[in-house]
Amino acid sequence: MKKTLPELKPAVNQIPGYALLTLQGWETPAASFDCSYEVCVQRNQDSRFLGADKKWTATQTWHQVDATESQNDFVALTLGPNVVDPLVENPQMTYLLQARYGQELAQGVMRIREGVLSSHASGVTGEAVSRIAKPFETAAPAVTAAAMTPEVPLTGTPNVAPEPANPSKSKSSPAMLIAAIVLVLLLIAAYFGWRWYQNQQQVVVTPPTVTTGVAAVTTPPAAEPPVATPAEPAVAPPIAPPAAPPPEPAPVAATVAPPPPPPAACSSAALAATKDDLSFIQACLKTTPDTAKVLAVIETAKTAKRCEIVQRLYAFKGQAGDMVIALAYAKEFDPKFFTAGCVTAADKNTALYWYDLVLSRDANHAEAKERAEALRK
Repeated sequence: MKKTLPELKPAVNQIPGYALLTLQGWETPAASFDCSYEVCVQRNQDSRFLGADKKWTATQTWHQVDATESQNDFVALTLGPNVVDPLVENPQMTYLLQARYGQELAQGVMRIREGVLSSHASGVTGEAVSRIAKPFETAAPAVTAAAMTPEVPLTGTPNVAPEPANPSKSKSSPAMLIAAIVLVLLLIAAYFGWRWYQNQQQVVVTPPTVTTGVAAVTTPPAAEPPVATPAEPAVAPPIAPPAAPPPEPAPVAATVAPPPPPPAACSSAALAATKDDLSFIQACLKTTPDTAKVLAVIETAKTAKRCEIVQRLYAFKGQAGDMVIALAYAKEFDPKFFTAGCVTAADKNTALYWYDLVLSRDANHAEAKERAEALRK
Protein backbone atom coordinates (compact mmCIF):
# COMPACT_ATOMS: atom_id res chain seq x y z
CA MET A 1 0.00 0.00 0.00
CA LYS A 2 1.35 3.40 -1.01
CA LYS A 3 1.62 6.37 1.33
CA THR A 4 0.02 9.72 0.52
CA LEU A 5 -0.62 13.07 2.18
CA PRO A 6 -4.39 13.62 2.08
CA GLU A 7 -5.68 17.16 2.69
CA LEU A 8 -9.33 18.23 2.93
CA LYS A 9 -9.85 21.72 1.47
CA PRO A 10 -12.94 23.89 0.77
CA ALA A 11 -14.67 23.08 -2.49
CA VAL A 12 -14.06 25.40 -5.44
CA ASN A 13 -17.73 26.47 -5.45
CA GLN A 14 -17.60 27.09 -1.66
CA ILE A 15 -20.89 25.18 -1.13
CA PRO A 16 -21.23 24.00 2.52
CA GLY A 17 -21.09 20.21 2.82
CA TYR A 18 -18.70 19.77 -0.13
CA ALA A 19 -14.91 19.65 -0.02
CA LEU A 20 -11.90 18.85 -2.19
CA LEU A 21 -9.72 15.94 -1.08
CA THR A 22 -6.19 16.17 -2.50
CA LEU A 23 -3.85 13.16 -2.45
CA GLN A 24 -0.23 14.28 -2.71
CA GLY A 25 2.47 11.81 -3.70
CA TRP A 26 0.12 9.24 -5.27
CA GLU A 27 0.86 8.58 -8.89
CA THR A 28 -2.27 8.73 -11.01
CA PRO A 29 -3.47 5.19 -11.79
CA ALA A 30 -4.15 4.19 -15.37
CA ALA A 31 -7.70 5.22 -16.37
CA SER A 32 -10.21 2.41 -16.54
CA PHE A 33 -13.93 2.34 -17.24
CA ASP A 34 -14.34 -0.56 -14.81
CA CYS A 35 -12.92 1.32 -11.80
CA SER A 36 -13.90 4.33 -9.73
CA TYR A 37 -12.26 6.18 -6.87
CA GLU A 38 -13.29 5.10 -3.37
CA VAL A 39 -12.28 6.33 0.10
CA CYS A 40 -12.49 4.80 3.58
CA VAL A 41 -12.17 6.95 6.74
CA GLN A 42 -11.16 5.60 10.15
CA ARG A 43 -10.89 7.71 13.29
CA ASN A 44 -8.04 7.19 15.73
CA GLN A 45 -9.74 7.35 19.14
CA ASP A 46 -11.85 4.21 18.83
CA SER A 47 -10.72 2.84 15.42
CA ARG A 48 -14.28 3.00 14.04
CA PHE A 49 -15.08 3.56 10.37
CA LEU A 50 -17.35 6.14 8.75
CA GLY A 51 -20.50 4.36 7.53
CA ALA A 52 -22.90 5.18 4.73
CA ASP A 53 -25.39 6.81 7.14
CA LYS A 54 -22.85 9.31 8.57
CA LYS A 55 -22.42 7.12 11.67
CA TRP A 56 -19.24 5.51 12.92
CA THR A 57 -19.36 1.71 12.84
CA ALA A 58 -17.01 -1.20 13.39
CA THR A 59 -17.38 -2.28 9.75
CA GLN A 60 -15.07 -0.92 7.07
CA THR A 61 -17.08 1.08 4.51
CA TRP A 62 -15.87 2.38 1.14
CA HIS A 63 -17.45 5.58 -0.27
CA GLN A 64 -17.45 6.09 -4.03
CA VAL A 65 -16.32 9.62 -5.03
CA ASP A 66 -15.60 11.54 -8.23
CA ALA A 67 -12.19 12.66 -9.41
CA THR A 68 -11.98 16.30 -10.48
CA GLU A 69 -8.28 16.57 -11.32
CA SER A 70 -5.31 14.24 -11.70
CA GLN A 71 -1.65 14.79 -12.55
CA ASN A 72 1.53 12.74 -12.30
CA ASP A 73 1.71 12.68 -8.47
CA PHE A 74 -1.49 14.48 -7.56
CA VAL A 75 -5.14 13.40 -7.38
CA ALA A 76 -8.11 15.58 -6.36
CA LEU A 77 -11.43 14.03 -5.31
CA THR A 78 -14.79 15.69 -4.58
CA LEU A 79 -16.43 14.68 -1.28
CA GLY A 80 -20.09 15.27 -0.45
CA PRO A 81 -22.01 15.83 2.81
CA ASN A 82 -22.13 12.10 3.66
CA VAL A 83 -18.36 12.23 4.26
CA VAL A 84 -17.70 15.93 4.98
CA ASP A 85 -20.34 16.49 7.70
CA PRO A 86 -19.02 13.84 10.17
CA LEU A 87 -15.42 15.04 9.67
CA VAL A 88 -16.23 18.71 10.29
CA GLU A 89 -18.31 17.91 13.38
CA ASN A 90 -15.28 16.32 15.06
CA PRO A 91 -12.16 18.09 13.72
CA GLN A 92 -10.31 17.46 16.99
CA MET A 93 -10.03 13.77 16.13
CA THR A 94 -7.37 12.17 13.98
CA TYR A 95 -8.51 10.49 10.77
CA LEU A 96 -6.74 7.80 8.74
CA LEU A 97 -7.85 7.92 5.11
CA GLN A 98 -7.49 5.08 2.61
CA ALA A 99 -8.10 5.60 -1.10
CA ARG A 100 -8.28 3.00 -3.85
CA TYR A 101 -8.72 2.89 -7.59
CA GLY A 102 -9.06 -0.66 -8.78
CA GLN A 103 -5.99 -2.48 -7.41
CA GLU A 104 -4.16 0.76 -6.52
CA LEU A 105 -4.26 1.58 -2.77
CA ALA A 106 -2.89 4.53 -0.78
CA GLN A 107 -3.32 5.77 2.77
CA GLY A 108 -2.25 8.60 5.08
CA VAL A 109 -3.31 10.78 8.02
CA MET A 110 -5.79 13.34 6.76
CA ARG A 111 -5.29 17.06 7.36
CA ILE A 112 -8.40 19.30 7.44
CA ARG A 113 -7.81 22.84 6.17
CA GLU A 114 -9.59 25.98 7.38
CA GLY A 115 -12.85 26.88 5.64
CA VAL A 116 -14.39 23.42 5.21
CA LEU A 117 -18.02 23.78 6.33
CA SER A 118 -20.77 21.32 7.19
CA SER A 119 -23.89 21.23 5.02
CA HIS A 120 -25.79 22.53 8.06
CA ALA A 121 -23.97 25.87 7.67
CA SER A 122 -26.20 26.75 4.72
CA GLY A 123 -29.23 26.95 7.02
CA VAL A 124 -27.69 28.79 9.98
CA THR A 125 -27.95 32.37 8.69
CA GLY A 126 -31.52 33.21 9.56
CA GLU A 127 -33.39 30.35 7.89
CA ALA A 128 -34.35 28.74 11.19
CA VAL A 129 -35.62 32.07 12.53
CA SER A 130 -37.82 32.70 9.52
CA ARG A 131 -39.34 29.27 9.82
CA ILE A 132 -40.35 29.94 13.42
CA ALA A 133 -41.52 33.47 12.80
CA LYS A 134 -43.85 32.74 9.85
CA PRO A 135 -46.51 30.78 11.83
CA PHE A 136 -46.86 33.65 14.30
CA GLU A 137 -47.14 36.28 11.57
CA THR A 138 -49.90 34.38 9.75
CA ALA A 139 -51.79 33.43 12.91
CA ALA A 140 -52.09 36.98 14.27
CA PRO A 141 -54.20 38.40 11.39
CA ALA A 142 -56.45 35.32 11.46
CA VAL A 143 -57.26 35.84 15.14
CA THR A 144 -57.99 39.55 14.78
CA ALA A 145 -60.23 38.95 11.77
CA ALA A 146 -62.18 36.25 13.62
CA ALA A 147 -62.51 38.52 16.65
CA MET A 148 -63.82 41.40 14.55
CA THR A 149 -66.45 39.45 12.56
CA PRO A 150 -68.88 38.84 15.50
CA GLU A 151 -68.84 42.53 16.47
CA VAL A 152 -70.66 43.61 13.26
CA PRO A 153 -73.93 41.67 13.86
CA LEU A 154 -73.93 42.50 17.58
CA THR A 155 -74.05 46.28 17.03
CA GLY A 156 -76.82 45.94 14.48
CA THR A 157 -76.41 49.57 13.40
CA PRO A 158 -73.44 49.81 11.06
CA ASN A 159 -74.63 53.27 9.86
CA VAL A 160 -74.63 54.90 13.29
CA ALA A 161 -73.56 58.53 13.16
CA PRO A 162 -69.83 58.55 13.78
CA GLU A 163 -69.42 59.99 10.29
CA PRO A 164 -71.09 63.40 10.95
CA ALA A 165 -68.73 63.91 13.87
CA ASN A 166 -65.74 64.19 11.60
CA PRO A 167 -67.28 66.78 9.24
CA SER A 168 -68.29 68.97 12.18
CA LYS A 169 -64.74 68.90 13.49
CA SER A 170 -63.34 69.64 10.06
CA LYS A 171 -65.74 72.59 9.68
CA SER A 172 -65.04 74.03 13.11
CA SER A 173 -61.27 73.89 12.79
CA PRO A 174 -61.04 76.46 9.92
CA ALA A 175 -63.41 78.79 11.82
CA MET A 176 -61.22 78.62 14.91
CA LEU A 177 -58.14 79.28 12.79
CA ILE A 178 -59.73 82.38 11.22
CA ALA A 179 -60.83 83.63 14.65
CA ALA A 180 -57.29 83.20 15.98
CA ILE A 181 -55.81 85.12 13.03
CA VAL A 182 -58.29 87.96 13.52
CA LEU A 183 -57.47 88.09 17.23
CA VAL A 184 -53.75 88.30 16.51
CA LEU A 185 -54.31 91.10 14.00
CA LEU A 186 -56.40 93.04 16.54
CA LEU A 187 -53.67 92.68 19.16
CA ILE A 188 -51.06 93.92 16.70
CA ALA A 189 -53.24 96.87 15.75
CA ALA A 190 -53.86 97.70 19.43
CA TYR A 191 -50.11 97.55 20.13
CA PHE A 192 -49.22 99.94 17.31
CA GLY A 193 -52.13 102.25 18.35
CA TRP A 194 -50.81 102.37 21.88
CA ARG A 195 -47.31 103.18 20.65
CA TRP A 196 -48.68 105.96 18.47
CA TYR A 197 -50.61 107.35 21.44
CA GLN A 198 -47.46 107.41 23.62
CA ASN A 199 -45.52 109.26 20.93
CA GLN A 200 -48.29 111.85 20.66
CA GLN A 201 -48.24 112.37 24.43
CA GLN A 202 -44.51 113.06 24.38
CA VAL A 203 -44.95 115.62 21.62
CA VAL A 204 -47.65 117.45 23.59
CA VAL A 205 -45.73 117.54 26.92
CA THR A 206 -42.33 118.66 25.63
CA PRO A 207 -43.14 122.31 24.60
CA PRO A 208 -43.30 124.68 27.67
CA THR A 209 -46.40 126.73 28.41
CA VAL A 210 -46.40 130.05 26.65
CA THR A 211 -46.19 132.97 29.12
CA THR A 212 -45.44 136.64 28.62
CA GLY A 213 -42.32 138.24 29.93
CA VAL A 214 -38.70 137.22 30.46
CA ALA A 215 -39.44 135.31 33.67
CA ALA A 216 -41.36 132.74 31.72
CA VAL A 217 -38.30 132.06 29.59
CA THR A 218 -35.88 131.71 32.54
CA THR A 219 -37.97 129.26 34.53
CA PRO A 220 -37.39 126.18 32.26
CA PRO A 221 -33.55 126.26 32.65
CA ALA A 222 -34.02 126.18 36.44
CA ALA A 223 -35.90 122.92 36.14
CA GLU A 224 -33.33 121.29 33.77
CA PRO A 225 -30.33 120.94 36.20
CA PRO A 226 -31.85 118.18 38.36
CA VAL A 227 -31.79 115.76 35.42
CA ALA A 228 -31.73 112.28 36.96
CA THR A 229 -31.50 110.33 33.74
CA PRO A 230 -27.65 110.25 33.52
CA ALA A 231 -27.42 108.86 37.08
CA GLU A 232 -29.81 105.99 36.44
CA PRO A 233 -27.55 104.03 34.02
CA ALA A 234 -24.96 103.70 36.82
CA VAL A 235 -27.46 101.62 38.78
CA ALA A 236 -28.43 99.45 35.78
CA PRO A 237 -25.07 97.61 35.15
CA PRO A 238 -25.16 95.56 38.41
CA ILE A 239 -28.34 93.90 37.14
CA ALA A 240 -26.58 92.50 34.01
CA PRO A 241 -24.29 89.83 35.66
CA PRO A 242 -27.15 87.37 36.43
CA ALA A 243 -27.21 86.54 32.70
CA ALA A 244 -24.04 84.36 33.14
CA PRO A 245 -25.73 81.09 34.37
CA PRO A 246 -26.80 79.79 30.87
CA PRO A 247 -23.43 77.95 30.27
CA GLU A 248 -24.49 75.30 32.88
CA PRO A 249 -25.84 72.75 30.30
CA ALA A 250 -22.24 71.84 29.30
CA PRO A 251 -21.80 69.25 32.14
CA VAL A 252 -24.94 67.45 30.93
CA ALA A 253 -23.30 66.72 27.58
CA ALA A 254 -20.14 65.57 29.32
CA THR A 255 -22.05 62.93 31.29
CA VAL A 256 -23.07 61.06 28.10
CA ALA A 257 -20.29 58.51 27.67
CA PRO A 258 -19.79 56.63 24.38
CA PRO A 259 -20.61 52.90 24.46
CA PRO A 260 -17.62 50.64 25.18
CA PRO A 261 -16.07 48.99 22.12
CA PRO A 262 -16.84 45.28 21.61
CA PRO A 263 -14.15 42.83 22.78
CA ALA A 264 -11.67 41.40 20.30
CA ALA A 265 -12.98 38.29 18.51
CA CYS A 266 -10.21 36.00 19.84
CA SER A 267 -9.86 37.11 23.46
CA SER A 268 -10.81 36.04 26.97
CA ALA A 269 -13.43 38.82 27.11
CA ALA A 270 -15.11 37.55 23.92
CA LEU A 271 -15.04 34.01 25.30
CA ALA A 272 -16.80 35.14 28.47
CA ALA A 273 -19.36 37.18 26.50
CA THR A 274 -20.75 34.22 24.49
CA LYS A 275 -21.99 30.75 25.33
CA ASP A 276 -21.92 29.49 21.74
CA ASP A 277 -18.63 27.61 21.42
CA LEU A 278 -18.81 27.07 17.66
CA SER A 279 -19.54 30.74 16.91
CA PHE A 280 -16.63 31.83 19.10
CA ILE A 281 -14.24 29.37 17.39
CA GLN A 282 -15.25 30.55 13.91
CA ALA A 283 -14.93 34.24 14.83
CA CYS A 284 -11.58 33.62 16.53
CA LEU A 285 -10.04 31.70 13.61
CA LYS A 286 -11.15 34.33 11.09
CA THR A 287 -8.74 36.77 12.76
CA THR A 288 -5.82 34.36 12.09
CA PRO A 289 -4.51 34.61 15.67
CA ASP A 290 -0.87 33.90 16.43
CA THR A 291 0.37 30.99 18.56
CA ALA A 292 0.58 32.96 21.82
CA LYS A 293 -2.99 34.24 21.52
CA VAL A 294 -4.36 30.76 20.75
CA LEU A 295 -2.57 29.23 23.74
CA ALA A 296 -3.91 32.03 25.99
CA VAL A 297 -7.48 31.37 24.81
CA ILE A 298 -7.00 27.62 25.36
CA GLU A 299 -5.89 28.21 28.95
CA THR A 300 -8.89 30.47 29.57
CA ALA A 301 -11.23 27.87 28.08
CA LYS A 302 -9.69 25.18 30.33
CA THR A 303 -10.42 27.30 33.42
CA ALA A 304 -13.99 27.93 32.23
CA LYS A 305 -14.55 24.20 31.48
CA ARG A 306 -15.20 25.00 27.79
CA CYS A 307 -13.57 21.78 26.63
CA GLU A 308 -14.99 21.82 23.09
CA ILE A 309 -13.14 25.09 22.42
CA VAL A 310 -9.93 23.59 23.84
CA GLN A 311 -10.05 20.47 21.67
CA ARG A 312 -11.11 22.22 18.46
CA LEU A 313 -8.46 24.96 18.69
CA TYR A 314 -5.75 22.39 19.51
CA ALA A 315 -6.72 20.12 16.60
CA PHE A 316 -7.35 22.83 14.02
CA LYS A 317 -4.18 24.85 14.61
CA GLY A 318 -2.07 21.69 15.03
CA GLN A 319 -3.28 20.22 11.74
CA ALA A 320 -2.87 23.62 10.08
CA GLY A 321 0.88 23.43 10.68
CA ASP A 322 1.42 25.18 14.05
CA MET A 323 4.00 22.85 15.55
CA VAL A 324 4.06 24.59 18.94
CA ILE A 325 0.37 23.92 19.42
CA ALA A 326 0.67 20.39 18.01
CA LEU A 327 3.42 19.66 20.54
CA ALA A 328 1.31 21.10 23.37
CA TYR A 329 -1.63 18.93 22.32
CA ALA A 330 0.60 15.84 22.29
CA LYS A 331 1.60 16.56 25.90
CA GLU A 332 -2.09 16.69 26.88
CA PHE A 333 -2.28 12.91 26.08
CA ASP A 334 1.30 11.96 26.98
CA PRO A 335 1.30 9.92 30.22
CA LYS A 336 4.44 11.79 31.32
CA PHE A 337 2.74 15.21 31.23
CA PHE A 338 -0.92 14.23 31.62
CA THR A 339 -3.10 16.31 33.98
CA ALA A 340 -6.80 15.56 34.30
CA GLY A 341 -8.98 18.24 32.74
CA CYS A 342 -10.57 18.54 29.33
CA VAL A 343 -8.56 15.44 28.37
CA THR A 344 -9.98 12.89 30.79
CA ALA A 345 -7.36 10.16 30.35
CA ALA A 346 -3.86 9.76 28.97
CA ASP A 347 -3.71 8.16 25.50
CA LYS A 348 -0.39 6.86 24.31
CA ASN A 349 -1.47 6.42 20.68
CA THR A 350 -2.99 9.89 20.37
CA ALA A 351 0.10 11.48 21.90
CA LEU A 352 2.28 9.50 19.49
CA TYR A 353 0.23 10.73 16.51
CA TRP A 354 0.79 14.38 17.42
CA TYR A 355 4.50 13.82 18.09
CA ASP A 356 4.79 12.18 14.64
CA LEU A 357 2.96 15.14 13.11
CA VAL A 358 5.59 17.48 14.60
CA LEU A 359 8.39 15.26 13.30
CA SER A 360 6.84 15.21 9.82
CA ARG A 361 7.46 18.97 9.72
CA ASP A 362 10.71 19.01 11.70
CA ALA A 363 12.49 15.66 11.71
CA ASN A 364 15.17 16.97 14.12
CA HIS A 365 12.79 18.26 16.79
CA ALA A 366 14.54 16.96 19.90
CA GLU A 367 11.65 16.82 22.36
CA ALA A 368 9.16 15.30 19.94
CA LYS A 369 11.73 12.72 18.81
CA GLU A 370 12.66 11.76 22.38
CA ARG A 371 9.01 11.35 23.49
CA ALA A 372 8.01 9.43 20.35
CA GLU A 373 10.83 6.94 20.87
CA ALA A 374 9.90 6.54 24.54
CA LEU A 375 6.24 5.88 23.75
CA ARG A 376 7.11 3.24 21.14
CA LYS A 377 9.08 1.14 23.62
